[in-house]
Amino acid sequence: MQHRNFVLDTGTAPSIIDTKSVRELGLATTASTMVAMGKIIPTGIAVLPELDLGPIQAVSLRVQVQDLSRLERDLGISVAGIIGLDVLSKSSFRLDYEKKHMEFGQVSDEGIPVSFDERTGTAVALASIEGIPARLLVDTGSDRVAVLGRNLSETKRLALRTTRQRGSSVADQGMEVQVFFAPDIAFGGKHFTLEKAYFIPDASYPAFDGILGVRALGFRAIAYDRARSAIFLQK
Repeated sequence: MQHRNFVLDTGTAPSIIDTKSVRELGLATTASTMVAMGKIIPTGIAVLPELDLGPIQAVSLRVQVQDLSRLERDLGISVAGIIGLDVLSKSSFRLDYEKKHMEFGQVSDEGIPVSFDERTGTAVALASIEGIPARLLVDTGSDRVAVLGRNLSETKRLALRTTRQRGSSVADQGMEVQVFFAPDIAFGGKHFTLEKAYFIPDASYPAFDGILGVRALGFRAIAYDRARSAIFLQK
């Protein structure tokens, strides 16, 4: 694929290709499903012959097939797909939000480290929210902190109020959520305060208990060190 727009998202694994791009490339697809926030969503699977991103070359890449037209409308640009950590983890890199710039190569270990699981293609931070233990998926594609209600048994300390949430994700379109003030989110020996975090009552996932939107906690950059299999969240 030549000069296509891809969204980079550490919370995505495997990577995703848009249905439009699948048709343009003439790729064969097989029917499948995915579980997102406890919802079973129809999807497809295809094999992308080659994907090049900086020094990364992924060959015969197995990807999910999804309609990303809503994401395109939200961003105002064409989107061929979403590249997740299954691809990005093939090289060390640093993504700077302030400079809107990505660099590949050696990175420093500055910041809060979060281990990367090569088997699942995800990085999950061991955290607590109001003293409640929570495994939070590090997600560069989100600007919020959200917890999955069905994963957590102890929620009395969260002062919840009901609202509705709509977003570009397939999973959160029209999803019922509750909002709460989170005066203490702790992980990596640091403490953070959020005026607004999200609680999704009917959502669940076995590998993590919620989403840690990198921008929500004010991190200006993230770095991935391939040799150490770790992501570093940097202020």
